[in-house]
Amino acid sequence: MLAGLGLGPVEEDVYQHLVDRGESTTAALGAALDHPADAIAEALVGLAGRGLLTTTPDEPDRFVAGPPIVTLGSLLAARRDELHQVELAITELAERHRAAANRDMGGLIEIVTGVQPISRRLFQVLESADHEICGFTKSPPVAVGPRDNPAESVVAGRGLRMRTVIEQSYLADPDSTADIDQALGRGQEIAIAAQLPVSMIIADSAIALVPLLAGPQETPRAVLISSSGLLSPLVTLFEKTWGEAYPLRPRAENADAAHYAEGGPGTARLSPLDAAILDLLLAGLTDRAVANKVGVSLRTVTRRIRHMMDIAGADNRIQLGWRAAQRGWI
Repeated sequence: MLAGLGLGPVEEDVYQHLVDRGESTTAALGAALDHPADAIAEALVGLAGRGLLTTTPDEPDRFVAGPPIVTLGSLLAARRDELHQVELAITELAERHRAAANRDMGGLIEIVTGVQPISRRLFQVLESADHEICGFTKSPPVAVGPRDNPAESVVAGRGLRMRTVIEQSYLADPDSTADIDQALGRGQEIAIAAQLPVSMIIADSAIALVPLLAGPQETPRAVLISSSGLLSPLVTLFEKTWGEAYPLRPRAENADAAHYAEGGPGTARLSPLDAAILDLLLAGLTDRAVANKVGVSLRTVTRRIRHMMDIAGADNRIQLGWRAAQRGWI
């Protein structure tokens, strides 16, 4: 437990025993702990050197543990400083490595290998944005899934516009509804497309991270692109796909039921359940998939669709989509 602070196994046992007992002698420690006497003596010297224990004035062989919040807190602060220096060194080495790797490519692209380096680059791309972040989310994720990296929720708090096109198959994930609702609640704009060619994140149309397809046993890789010439096709692809994808809406909560379209024609809004069913239906999901996503029976979904068709005066589901657009339901 305390190895992260530089304590060895014997030192940790001795210190924890002293914390529990308040104080103890070398002989008592030897009797209580399953360690050789010379190992305990060496541990006492090491702990005293770190300031974790002291001896009583009248009994030099009686040791007292210092307050952990003070003594261990001091060690923790020192270790944090050391780790910060190591982090700075790693960052410098990584930049030198990137510069060397990209020298022949003019610094236009960088190949990032491994889940952690890709996660780090993803966070850096998100942090670099000043105006907008946009991207594609495929299923399954190539390297970093939506729940593996919380950076998007952090960046969303900065007031950036965030647009994401999600592949329809992603909705098969049981947790996708909660993920999407949370993202929409943070102000993110989300649309559904039947299929996407790649996963990617683009920041301010200036830098992009594109994971590469990899087999189950292969190490994930991604391409970091910072060339405007290489980025332009990706930005164009995103805008074209975004324009053709079906947009999702935040779910209404605690709305006035009097405004819901529960009967008769008019401009009233759909109930939250009907709105969710219509969104998923128009996104291309089957009735059974819609039922699974909204947590109701297949019969209920069929009945609610029929109800919306009646209100809208639609004879079929294709006509329902057209009438729903006319009424402002979508």
